Amino acid sequence: MMLITLKSLHIVAIAVWAGGLIALPALLRRDDEMSSRAAIVRLHHFSRFAYDALVSPAAVLAIATGTALIFFVVADDWLFLKLVAVAGMVGVHMLIGRVLDQLESPDAHPTTWKRAALLAGAVVTILAVLALVLGRPSIPESWMPGWLLEGQGAELPLVSDGGSAGSSSSGRETPT
Repeated sequence: MMLITLKSLHIVAIAVWAGGLIALPALLRRDDEMSSRAAIVRLHHFSRFAYDALVSPAAVLAIATGTALIFFVVADDWLFLKLVAVAGMVGVHMLIGRVLDQLESPDAHPTTWKRAALLAGAVVTILAVLALVLGRPSIPESWMPGWLLEGQGAELPLVSDGGSAGSSSSGRETPT
């Protein structure tokens, strides 16, 4: 039951976060269509509110629940690439926040290429995460750095119970 709740929270948080990463750059494009400076300021305040009150908490919840889910699954090689794609989502998230900060100055106006780059970055990283999660591709060992494939000749703390090197205290086999 806990695993289902955790996965459900994770999926909802990812949906809100991903939706926000796509919607916020699109909202920034709307200021060209606004007739007055007051309407532009209201749009920027709404965008900042959505970023601070909805998208950022969803990102934190998605990362926290995703981290907790790692303890319930065996880490396959695709997971490492997914974490890189999630780091890309975090980077886009931070860049959107930076643009929103810059919009607080009275003469600020985001350039078209900056808005397009934010939207493209969001779409690419979100699609990468989806492709890796849904496809769960097998990554060739030749793509992995050697240090990641080598053991260090010692047991991991809190994983081995002093018995065999391949089992943990939970009875599940640890990935090598």
